[in-house]
Amino acid sequence: MKVVVAEKPSMGRDIARVLGATTRQEGYMEGNGYQVTWAIGHLVEIYDPTGEGRWRDTPLPVYGDFALRPKEGAEKQLSIIGKLLKSAEEVINAGDAGREGELIQRYIYRYLGCAKPVRRLWISSLTDAAIREGFARLKPGGDYDRLYDAARARNEADSRVGINATRALSLAVNNGEVFSLGRVQTPTLAMVCRRYLEHKNFAPRPFWRLLVKTAKEGVSFLVKPRESYTDRARAEEDLRRLTGEETLRVAQVERRERQEKPPLLYDLTGLQKAANRRYGMTADRTLQAAQSLYEGKYLSYPRTGSSYIPEDVFAGIPKLIAQCRGIAPADINSGYYEGSPTLSRGCVNDGKVTDHHALLPTGVAPENLKEEEARIYRMVLARMLEAFHQPCVKEVTTVRVQAGGMELQATGTHLRVAGWREVLGGEAKSPDAEGAEEEAESEEVEASLPELREGDTLPNLGATLKEDKTKPLPLLTDATLLAYMETAGREVEDEEAREAMKEGGLGTPATRDSIIKNIIDRGYVAREKKKLVPTEKGLATYETVKDRTVASPALTGEWEKRLSRIQQGTLSVESFLAEVKSFTEKITRELLEVCVTVKSRREAESEKTPLCPKCGQQRLRLFQKTEKSAGGLGCSKECGFVLWRAVAGKPLTDGQLVALATKKITPEIGGFTSKAGKKFSARLKLDAELKVAFDFAPSKAKAKR
Repeated sequence: MKVVVAEKPSMGRDIARVLGATTRQEGYMEGNGYQVTWAIGHLVEIYDPTGEGRWRDTPLPVYGDFALRPKEGAEKQLSIIGKLLKSAEEVINAGDAGREGELIQRYIYRYLGCAKPVRRLWISSLTDAAIREGFARLKPGGDYDRLYDAARARNEADSRVGINATRALSLAVNNGEVFSLGRVQTPTLAMVCRRYLEHKNFAPRPFWRLLVKTAKEGVSFLVKPRESYTDRARAEEDLRRLTGEETLRVAQVERRERQEKPPLLYDLTGLQKAANRRYGMTADRTLQAAQSLYEGKYLSYPRTGSSYIPEDVFAGIPKLIAQCRGIAPADINSGYYEGSPTLSRGCVNDGKVTDHHALLPTGVAPENLKEEEARIYRMVLARMLEAFHQPCVKEVTTVRVQAGGMELQATGTHLRVAGWREVLGGEAKSPDAEGAEEEAESEEVEASLPELREGDTLPNLGATLKEDKTKPLPLLTDATLLAYMETAGREVEDEEAREAMKEGGLGTPATRDSIIKNIIDRGYVAREKKKLVPTEKGLATYETVKDRTVASPALTGEWEKRLSRIQQGTLSVESFLAEVKSFTEKITRELLEVCVTVKSRREAESEKTPLCPKCGQQRLRLFQKTEKSAGGLGCSKECGFVLWRAVAGKPLTDGQLVALATKKITPEIGGFTSKAGKKFSARLKLDAELKVAFDFAPSKAKAKR
């Protein structure tokens, strides 16, 4: 019997169906000579036995030999896999095709003591055709030993640095909280903090823009000097000169053609950036939607770091486009692809395809998609149609005019050939325009220019001077942070390390969403709408480690350089881990010696809450919902004052609880449920005995209406 181990249950069931293993068993499918089972992501993890127990009492650095153990809740599935492997003739590794997928599978085999021969399935799509093709060209598992070596080395190094640096800083702060540090997490936090401090400390400088209105044949437009003014006196002097001129003379008209090449296909990070800019979706939600579409066979493998496809995939693109034209949403224009057009080859490059090719729809018509899944599917399908379309051609006209001894200019753009831009022609601009910054657009939108010739005389319809101020770079969002993580290698000075990071950056496309989520979950960063803002804890951690290697992308560059050598067979895992050991000892000593005071999260929250209205001695404390309590706002003294979060079936927000305790009455709140099951709205108030009561009197605002 051949045993296939997939990475997830849904993938296992798809593979089993294609192989004819249709008999359902507990934890696996069976039939046609196959038993198809599955992991549930990471079933096995590494740990250091010397660091177990009360870690605050364990001497640092912790540096024993790693052992393997099941993750919480994984024992049952591991037992099923173990029984199947014992009787297997051959094992087929059907994990995700990449470094992390290889690690998940190898840890399972190591933990279970499996020594059976292994072959590797390596596919980028879960369509039936892709699965059949993958099984027709299985490769020996040993071909991927170096990939596993690099994955294990990275995993052990990250764990070693993370364990010791986190414990060392937590002990140094000693406020009862854990201060997590990591090779990727900490430089990511540093990016958020640096931008926040630059934004906060930015000193705006005034500048002035001189604008002159003119027109020809009923079409008005603005002309202006090339540069803005930093000297107000000079700006006002030029304004007076132009105000005295009745006409402007066209001195030069320059026309040039500009081609915009089709965009590349999406990799995961590009998709996450675009979805955040367009829909405000977090990186994590975008990956979840893409993963769901992949498991539904609507998209190719989502955790890809490549924007290119190989030649063999390109050969099937005409057929795929024909399939997708029939299922594309009505607002996507695919008319160009009628007949047999010449397809653009800008995203076809075998040498730039990493573990997986760029994201593509599979041609399977999607059904019953959730809103975010539909958005992501539409984006990927539209991008495919754009990527193989022809260039967009524009005519750019630059006009220079003279008046009062000054030269002014205006620029206009005329669309000659829409090309790839016709796919989403009804949308003003691409949802993922290049550039990491989301800058505010100029307030002067340049109008289309009329037909102008050198020597034309134009009327001066009025000159104005507009004052403005320089603006700071905006706070980071998921989109801009992902862009910085992707290009973090540019900061690295070592050429070989920079080259090693060129394709990967900080983190991988598969992990960047979880890194952003981690710095939020660990209390370092908060989301304010789309913006990422560091907390007091995050800023204090940044100030402590900002000048240390653990906070620099250079550490990732150095590691990626060595991991590449491991994967190439020119560096041993043992040599790399010996370097990591020296670094770990150094950073642990440094962190244990830092002097920093940070308020605990509980202390920080308590300062935002009011004094108890009953005893007047203690600040109220917010407490969250548990199995035994609905949560609420209460006094930690023995006075017994408490406001429960749930009132008549309606959970109150923190703000509503604080307003009730402070002002003793809230604005009107909707969503309460009566004993008869009817919904109603009311204000809440505290009566003379500080008990919560409903107030149905109309508010002053409503009474005035």
